[in-house]
This record gives sequence, structure tokens and C-alpha cells, in this order.
Amino acid sequence: MIRGKMMGGDLGGPPPADKNDWKGSEGWKRSGSVMLEFVLAFPIVLSLVLACVQFSHIWLARQVVHYSAYCAARATLVSHKGEYRPAAERAAEVICAWIVKGHSAGESDCVIPGWGGIPGSGAAKRKTHVKIDDSDWNVSATVEHQFALIVPIAGPMIGWAVNPWRENSEWLETKADQTGNVGDADLLRHPHILFSETVSLPKPYVTVTPTRW
Repeated sequence: MIRGKMMGGDLGGPPPADKNDWKGSEGWKRSGSVMLEFVLAFPIVLSLVLACVQFSHIWLARQVVHYSAYCAARATLVSHKGEYRPAAERAAEVICAWIVKGHSAGESDCVIPGWGGIPGSGAAKRKTHVKIDDSDWNVSATVEHQFALIVPIAGPMIGWAVNPWRENSEWLETKADQTGNVGDADLLRHPHILFSETVSLPKPYVTVTPTRW
């Protein structure tokens, strides 16, 4: 009777012909349960991981855009007044070239003198805009950069959440086609967010010598 309880499952029941039959059945049930849990949990875990990567990329890009605004203001201070804008634009574009995404026909990569071109940076000029405010005591540089959300799954989800193509929105990328993306020749189109950073620097002196670019 006790043997029947342990092996057969019911008091008085006959034991299974093979002890491994019962264990094998339970094993298949556990395997099926684990597989179902994996199928349900994996997409969520993957989305969370990719979201962490995309938010880290966004945070890094914002710091780069802020630094580009500082470089634009610094380049303005050491340039002749008539050269403020081209000097600031050049400085900002070289910095933002490291985070830009997109390359249309006819766009050449940004070139750092003495170092060479930055691969894939052709859209830096198209997606980076600089505004200079000059006063008697300070120079302010505002840099706007259209940053592409390139991480799979997470990028489009963030783009849909903020609706980057909505009118009168800070997330709007300059429209050039029906998708709202700049550059009709870009191989891949991504939702973009617009970063805007401003840096003001005091004028320590007045420059009188023109700068040659």
C-alpha cells in the first residue's frame, strides 16, 4: 500500500511500469512552463534594455550639444565681429558631427584639420543650427541639433510618445518630406528630437584682427 502511494500516486494503485515515465511527464510540464515564461517576459526585458541604451544615448547627445554651444561661443570670442556666425557654425558642426546620423547625396563629411574626416558626418551642417547674440559684455551662442533616435524598438517608441512630427512642438525635425525627416536621400529614416542649448561667455577683450578660415 505504501509502495503504491509513493509510486502510483493513489493508495492501492498500481505503480507505473517505468519510474521514469512519471518524472518525464513532469519534466515536460516544467519545460513548457519555462518556455511560456520566456516568450512572455523576453520582449519586455528586451524593450527595457534597449530603452536604457537609447536614454543613455540621448543623455550623452545632450551633453555633446551643450559642449558644442560652448565651443560656438568660444569661437565667437576669438573671431572678428564680421566672422561671428561662420566661426560659431563651424565650431558647433565639428562637435555635433560625432553624434549626427544621416548622409544625403552630395554631403561631404566634416573634416578636422590635421586629423581627417569624421565618417558618416555629412548631415552635421544640415541638422545643426547656430544663433549668436552679441552684447557689449557677453556673447551667447544657441545651438539646435536634430538628434536621431537610432536604437531599434526603443527609438520609435520614444518617437511615438513625444510625437516628433507634431506642429509647434520642440520635438519637430525640420520637414523636408512626408515623414518629417530631413534629407530625402538618407538611407534610413529615424524619429528625431530637437536639442537646444545656450551658453553665454563674457567678453574679456575686443578682437580687431580678422580670423582666416
